[in-house]
Amino acid sequence: METKAFDDIARYAAPGRERLVELADFLDEVPADRLTFTRWYGQGKGCAVGLAAATHPWFKAQGLRLEEDASGQVCWPVYGAHSDRAAVAKFFGLTLSDMNSLLDPAGYDGALEPHPKQVAAKIRSFLDVMVPA
Repeated sequence: METKAFDDIARYAAPGRERLVELADFLDEVPADRLTFTRWYGQGKGCAVGLAAATHPWFKAQGLRLEEDASGQVCWPVYGAHSDRAAVAKFFGLTLSDMNSLLDPAGYDGALEPHPKQVAAKIRSFLDVMVPA
């Protein structure tokens, strides 16, 4: 996985479709033991969005970030004025239903630790049938 310095990343607002492509590409490189739907992010593990927000400079440059509570034990995604699941939906241009299908255990028969490549493939299948923006 190539890592770029934050300052090396182009500053533009990518559309949701491009952000989903980037997420799928990112997930192709994530080790299976790091993806979990049990938390946004913590101790090197997290959901697809939490991992991207915590570790990938491109997503940070797009404005996706994690905030944490005062204890530092719990975090959640933030994008603009939106937080939690609403931030994820807004960032990727998804309905809550599409977000649940792609980025939630409900979309994987309740599995809490699907393989990252499975999530990436599901995102790409969604993009194949999605009307271009």
